[in-house]
Amino acid sequence: MKQISLIIFIFIISSSSYAGVTATVDRNQIVVGETFTLTISVDENISEQPELSELQQVFRLLGTSQSSSTKIINGDYSVEKSWQISLMPNGVGKNTIPPIKVGQFLTKPIQITISKSDPNAKANGDIFIEVATNKSSAFVKEQIILTVKLFYSIALSEGNLSEPIISNTIVSQLDKGANYTTNRNGRNYTVIERHYALFAEKNGTMNMNPIIFNGRDNTSRRSFSMFSTGKPVRAVSKPLSLEIKPIPQKSIGKDWIPATKVQISQQWTKQPYKVGEPITRTITLYIEGLSETQIPDIDLGDIDNMRIYPEQPQTQTEKTSETVKAWKQVNLALIPTQAGAIRIPEYQLEWYNTSTDKIEYAKLPPVTIQVEAGEFGVEKPVIGSIMEPQKKAKSEVVTESQQQLPESIKIIEKDNTLWKILTAIFAVLWLITFILYFKKQTKKARETNEKKPPVISKKHIISAINNNAAGDLQKYLLSWWNQQYHKHQVTNLSQIKPWLNQQMQQLIAELELQLYNSGSKSELNQSQWLKQVNGKGLNLIKHNKIKKKIELPALY
Repeated sequence: MKQISLIIFIFIISSSSYAGVTATVDRNQIVVGETFTLTISVDENISEQPELSELQQVFRLLGTSQSSSTKIINGDYSVEKSWQISLMPNGVGKNTIPPIKVGQFLTKPIQITISKSDPNAKANGDIFIEVATNKSSAFVKEQIILTVKLFYSIALSEGNLSEPIISNTIVSQLDKGANYTTNRNGRNYTVIERHYALFAEKNGTMNMNPIIFNGRDNTSRRSFSMFSTGKPVRAVSKPLSLEIKPIPQKSIGKDWIPATKVQISQQWTKQPYKVGEPITRTITLYIEGLSETQIPDIDLGDIDNMRIYPEQPQTQTEKTSETVKAWKQVNLALIPTQAGAIRIPEYQLEWYNTSTDKIEYAKLPPVTIQVEAGEFGVEKPVIGSIMEPQKKAKSEVVTESQQQLPESIKIIEKDNTLWKILTAIFAVLWLITFILYFKKQTKKARETNEKKPPVISKKHIISAINNNAAGDLQKYLLSWWNQQYHKHQVTNLSQIKPWLNQQMQQLIAELELQLYNSGSKSELNQSQWLKQVNGKGLNLIKHNKIKKKIELPALY
């Protein structure tokens, strides 16, 4: 149910629609002289047509087409009717597509931006490809928008436009593409435009392979050549390179979140709160510039006098031609263990604003909740209330010789046959339950043993050190740590450092620098690593020593 509500929330904020009708454009950024397509869809088979009189006052109406589709899913019958309207802006600047009435429905307005044409843009023959990015340099993992345009002024019968291929980079297509017309040097061209999001995984120079189009030109095909498939044509884009910067030094070892926008919010179930009864805390994280798989986990840490049971997070990604938007929502069941005031500490998530080039923080403020004693809540007893009954009981103790027996005693023996039968039945059922439980546990233990991961020993860590293999050292060190210290499970090297001595902390910091900065030429300090691993370098520092560093001084 939580997942459904999240999806509905995302749909509401991301669509330009009212109930029953939607209005979308194939592009929001348009160059003067280019066409774009407005699509209006209604989820009913209505006879009314869109009222375009207000639209014609702002844009040139070039043509309208109409289509309808019918779907039958599990016996449910639905009809959708659509209109595709080809438009051309009249001037430069920000324009608004006004609300359009279709029968009883009304669309929402849509904002678009019209920019001047590039005076340096030139025609390059009958067919050519242009590629461009929204920035010339970026950080590792930062979103880069790639725009690919295929221009052609010939009649193409078929063709294939290749996808971007870039090593050490995640490539995600943002839209299905837009088709429109434009004019270059007095010549009309049809344009196919596509957008991609690029996320570099390694710093250095990003080199993109050329985009290639292969197709057939039927412009000069003669009417009697009915079996002709046209002349082969080919277009290749210019090479494209970008500079990818490493993660800033002060952000190494933390969750690195380069984005244009980050928001975090929370919701609580209504009071009253009682000891032993779960409280649901719902946290929603919204990020523009990363996909759902790149959003870090929401780790709130421990809370005093509270047990925390997180549910599986729900995630969602939305793609537009301009960016990637992602949501992550997690529900936490908080169970108070003590009555009174419980303080929920502040939570903050560090992120890098790629628009301002500054570190910022998304925060949840601290909250203090009042918890009542539940049915099974334990209150501190008064000492006198425990001691007084004991004294009273002691004064009432008498010896057997002092007890007065009644003159006559009547003994009634009840018939216990039914009770004996019920007892026997319950005993048999209990035995059957025990046997089934024993078999289930045996099977579970057998499956656990079969799936048990390989044991990592210090020999693996030492081997990685001797081979100067930083990646293997990280992998073996994390695996060894998690199987050695079950109460201190970790997912990255930075989580290990607080539990180790200063020498090991320095070695791990150098290892992180070597792993996350490919420009670093440093190698493992093998002698110091071997000394620490063979010695007591991987032994836990006592927790009270760590805790002592973060304790606040006494008030009095």
